[in-house]
Amino acid sequence: MSKNNNSLKRTLGFWDVLFFGIGGIIGAGIYAIIGEAAALGGNLLWLSFLIAAVIALLTGLTYAEFVSRFPDAGGSYEYIKQGMGERTALFMSFFMTFTGVVAAAAIAISFADYLGRLLDIPLRLTITGIIALMALFNIVGAKYSSNFNRLATVITVLGLLLVIIVCIPDIGDTDLLKTPEEGITGIFAGSALIFFSYIGFEDLVKLAEETKKPRKNLPKAILLSGLIVLGIYVLIAISAVSSLGAERLASSPGPLAAVIEKKLGKTGAIILVVVALFATSKTILSNILGTSRLLFDVARDTGIRWLEKFTTLEGMGEKTPNYAIVAIALIAIGFGLIGNLKIVASISNIFIFIVFGMVNIALIRYRYKNKNAENSHRGFRIPLNISNVPIPTILALGSLAGLMAYNIYNML
Repeated sequence: MSKNNNSLKRTLGFWDVLFFGIGGIIGAGIYAIIGEAAALGGNLLWLSFLIAAVIALLTGLTYAEFVSRFPDAGGSYEYIKQGMGERTALFMSFFMTFTGVVAAAAIAISFADYLGRLLDIPLRLTITGIIALMALFNIVGAKYSSNFNRLATVITVLGLLLVIIVCIPDIGDTDLLKTPEEGITGIFAGSALIFFSYIGFEDLVKLAEETKKPRKNLPKAILLSGLIVLGIYVLIAISAVSSLGAERLASSPGPLAAVIEKKLGKTGAIILVVVALFATSKTILSNILGTSRLLFDVARDTGIRWLEKFTTLEGMGEKTPNYAIVAIALIAIGFGLIGNLKIVASISNIFIFIVFGMVNIALIRYRYKNKNAENSHRGFRIPLNISNVPIPTILALGSLAGLMAYNIYNML
């Protein structure tokens, strides 16, 4: 299938993809998982967030270099193909697909928890409804999805700023260096659980064929969004633990709403719940969008006929892979109906760690195979190299393996 004859339309500028990056990360890590992570990290929750962010940014450097070299809608699939061959990439596309699908399911569970503070709606009905609605937004088209994402991201950040501001008087009242009951194990187990929010990097690079000047705009958007989210995450963790305490934060449904309720009463809690609903829904939106673009690119590159039909671009205006979007939504609903956020997030993490690890290995192999052509690359390149091997990529591989072990600990 020719890429020239079956291509996505470039409609997204730098600010669009930056907001997609921030939005794809920030909705999950703060609104969905902070309570579960507080149960593990205790007062050092902020350190769990910091560790997860730094490890994610190491892999973010790899994504930034790869998207600068290959601005393709396949994301990790394309990068693994370039570094390790098409067969390996095709096999890994299974893990990539489930990375986005299961993450969307986990966020849908969090969405249902927050909505449950406002309305008495069955959990399963809420999970099904929000995933279906976000799939519909994707079918309408990337530009409309981007407009919704921009609005939701602005609302999300304003909500988090509200939490930080109202908690400022409480900062300093809690010992933020107190080691949790499980010690360093609790801190790193919290980091492993939090890490699933960083699927935002994966979703962002899949927008390469819909982005203007992707070789320039996407590396900047990846790294800048990661740094912005790192700062916000650490401030929120400090604020929430200082105001509510790690134990109450861990036991509260809709944990950030509980923080605001303590400071501003029920009206404040309602406002924060509405913000959380926007935050979690836009992350579901990003996951479905990114996964559908992955399947589209795999079909286009491999020429597998049934997959080509499955990912055919259709629509009255902006064309999207509608059948793939519907299938992704149905599978996500299935995982979401498990209903346990910690378990579903940990399942998602297994796929994330495997995919991120393989992308880092692919870059090392690509650099080795093409070391004589490196001088011709004019895009982003990871600094700190020894014999053309990027040291941050080696650090990323080691740290991902460590977090995988803690993720298994969380599941058990």
